[in-house]
Amino acid sequence: MTFQSLEYLIFLPVVFFLYWTVGRRSRTFQNGLIVAVSLVFYGWWDWRFLGLLLLTAFSTFFAGCWMGKTDDQKKRKAILVGTTVLNLGVLFFFKYYNFFVQAFIDAFSLFDKNISISTLNILLPVGISFYTFTALSYSIDVYWRKVEPTRDLLAYLAYVTFFPSILSGPISRAQKQLPQYFERRDFDYEKAVSACRLMLIGGMMKLRLADRLGIYVDTVYANITHHNGTTLLFTSILYTIQIYADFAGYSLMAVGSGKLLGVELQTNFIRPYFAKTVTDFWRRWHISLTTWFRDYIYFPLGGNRCSKVRWILNTMIVFTISGLWHGAAYTFIIWGALHGVCMVIERLVYGDKIKIISNNLSFANFFRLLLTFTIVTFAWIFFRVSDLGDVMTIFRKILTESGSLFMDADTLAYAFLFTILILTVDFIEEYFSGKVTFMNSKYTIVRWISYVVMVVMILLFGVLDGGSFIYFQF
Repeated sequence: MTFQSLEYLIFLPVVFFLYWTVGRRSRTFQNGLIVAVSLVFYGWWDWRFLGLLLLTAFSTFFAGCWMGKTDDQKKRKAILVGTTVLNLGVLFFFKYYNFFVQAFIDAFSLFDKNISISTLNILLPVGISFYTFTALSYSIDVYWRKVEPTRDLLAYLAYVTFFPSILSGPISRAQKQLPQYFERRDFDYEKAVSACRLMLIGGMMKLRLADRLGIYVDTVYANITHHNGTTLLFTSILYTIQIYADFAGYSLMAVGSGKLLGVELQTNFIRPYFAKTVTDFWRRWHISLTTWFRDYIYFPLGGNRCSKVRWILNTMIVFTISGLWHGAAYTFIIWGALHGVCMVIERLVYGDKIKIISNNLSFANFFRLLLTFTIVTFAWIFFRVSDLGDVMTIFRKILTESGSLFMDADTLAYAFLFTILILTVDFIEEYFSGKVTFMNSKYTIVRWISYVVMVVMILLFGVLDGGSFIYFQF
């Protein structure tokens, strides 16, 4: 089931009712219910992969217990390496085995050597990248002694399997999320109302904008050779908006679902298309993943507290891995590397000033914003199109083939209006935060009119039979 499905619209209220009636007796009841419904939620996709989820959860839990029993650094390191190799090995097999086998074959073919290695028909378990990183953050934090190893298995299982975030994040971190399961959560009416607002906004972004744009984007990208450069450029811009509305919408619905049960998940987006640099973009986009790579890969490699050459290498390693994390294809690796190159160039140009670029309304900042948006938009082409030949065709057509725009009047009209609405809301939040409110208005009538209008817009103009969220494939 997905957040926008009828099944979830039934599932969540039932869970909410049980959680705040039966579950309110103690944290044990609450955690037990979370684990039970989370396994049902995940098993709804394919019950056969529940074993992999539980393998990750149990292996990291017991690794934490074993590390807590010894002060011998060699033993602790061996335990961490063991559980990391196990879980990354599972992730590698299901997500990357075929990719690396084919890459191996391609490498030998460059030297006119033909080797025979069979690829496998492997089904990727949904959410495996997300729950693997969630669990490994606990093991690493225990090893670094940033988190005390827990013996509360039920609380730990609730942390790893929590259904709002298990499929596409936000990626939970042990330091912030795990302690929430050690205490009984009390119902808070204001938090519940805030949660519903987040879910409503997320639903609008997904159903009213992302899926509506997806109709046009999918139509064009499915027939690249039949469209001119003007249409392909326009489509690339629309995909930039689509993926934001899709993933940010999902994250808002995930955070809202968690808040309904008294669990706070990390904010995952902060108006990324108002970033003034690519560096700033990554402070605002998929924040839970960015901070995960920063804390567990970039900093251990030395971060920027090393020679300039080493810092450049560290940056490129992190963003290349980030690209590969998103998918087993050369295009994803290039997408990640492009962002890494841009961040290196920006740091060399701006120096330490890159951390303190003002956020005021000025021509210089408008130029920076437009340049960043352009870079990000062209990089998204590598993200969306998996075949390098098709990517090169798109770039060639954009540069050499102008023409009339492919029109889908209804789709574009609906999408355009809501794109303007979303960007206007983001603009107000970016530069005039708190000065204009509707859903948070102190006037009851204004709030309820906002709610009703949003629901009506979803029902009338939303794509209610749309596909799953884009990031489910990662």
